[in-house]
Amino acid sequence: MKCQNCNLPIEMDSSLMDLSLAQRNLLVNTVSEPSAPNYRIPQDRLQRLAQIKKPSELSLQKSLVNNSDSYVFLQGDSSSLQQTRTDDESGDDLDEDITSKTLSSRIGTLTNIFNILSSKSNIDYPVCQECCEHLIQKLKSDYDEALKERDTYVDFLSRLSKQKDLEEKKPKGKQDLCEDEKSIAEKEQDQLLQELISLEKTDSELDKKIEELEGKLKAQKEKEDQALRVRNLEDLSKLEFAKELQSLQNQYEFTLTNLDNLRKTNIFNETFRISHDGPFGTINGLRLGSLDEVRVSWQEINAALGQLVLLLASICTRLQFKLDGYILKPMGSYSKIEHFDPETQQWYNYDAFNNDSFKLGRLFHKETSFDKALECLLSIVKLMTLRMCDCADRGADELELPYEMHGHKINGISIKLFGNKPNIEWTTACKFLLTNCKWLLAFSSSMMTGT
Repeated sequence: MKCQNCNLPIEMDSSLMDLSLAQRNLLVNTVSEPSAPNYRIPQDRLQRLAQIKKPSELSLQKSLVNNSDSYVFLQGDSSSLQQTRTDDESGDDLDEDITSKTLSSRIGTLTNIFNILSSKSNIDYPVCQECCEHLIQKLKSDYDEALKERDTYVDFLSRLSKQKDLEEKKPKGKQDLCEDEKSIAEKEQDQLLQELISLEKTDSELDKKIEELEGKLKAQKEKEDQALRVRNLEDLSKLEFAKELQSLQNQYEFTLTNLDNLRKTNIFNETFRISHDGPFGTINGLRLGSLDEVRVSWQEINAALGQLVLLLASICTRLQFKLDGYILKPMGSYSKIEHFDPETQQWYNYDAFNNDSFKLGRLFHKETSFDKALECLLSIVKLMTLRMCDCADRGADELELPYEMHGHKINGISIKLFGNKPNIEWTTACKFLLTNCKWLLAFSSSMMTGT
């Protein structure tokens, strides 16, 4: 069995499984009052029905009950008694068959009862406890609404009855007055009818005028809409022109700002970045020097010297300085410097790089071409400083470099290696040289912006 409302399985009460015929009839008849039969049962059938004995009136012998046969009484729709007999050899199987038939017949009987109950009401049976409670609440609300509707009808009927009583109690002596009032009302009705006719004519004339005015208003509105469209197009074109003009102004200002930034930017400061990394001086990230603890390859040292030569040559070219007796040849890691010797009246070419190849002069710690190139770098930096002082009309004290240079020494430290390996002194001297070059670059930058 399943609930006909929520379709959930329900458990039937044990009392419903053993219903007698009277209980079933009582359960079915309580739903609605039985209608009077519209047919007549024949008398012979009634007599035959009276002759049927009830199960309680039957007297069965104990021997029959204790015998190998067994009897089961089933209740059907005709309330007839059926008797089933089984043999001793199939006793156990017969009991199970009888039990299943009894249970199925009871369930079939309950199904018929639920169908009858459902056909006599607005509720489909069977229902579970929760659905039953919901149905009870719904029936209560329907009952309350029916009571309210009944009270409304009762109130309306009472008002009608009162009105009828008042009309019946009205005095008969005032009938003539009512007739006079009726004639006056009819005359007034005729006058109002004439006024209504005149008003209808006036209304038709007004309708025609309204149509004419609406036509004029429509034409005027179309004219105004057209003028408004033209004005909107003009405003839109002006707005687009203003936007384009503002965009061009923004671009112009942005370009001017970039131009000013470019004018203030020194290309030499951006191209040649001189700094330091601990004990090492660096130019564009290349270390110039080497220590026993931190060995720097000659490829990096030569590249740093090539950048330094390129820096000095670029400053001379930009400021149009001509170095007397010196020619800078920036060639990357293999840069060179030419020097004119006034005594011999010859030009000498010195390598501003060291390939770390073996030379016989190293055994005697003699001066090499690399040492001559470094000494020339000190002389060139000092010469460029003097030229800048002359061009800027300033004294030498105003453009004094942080480290003093004399011959092949800077701040008292020799810039030459004499064929030895780089050490702390030579690394420090290179760092001082890069520092002086940074100051020289700053001085030259002010002169370049001035020009």
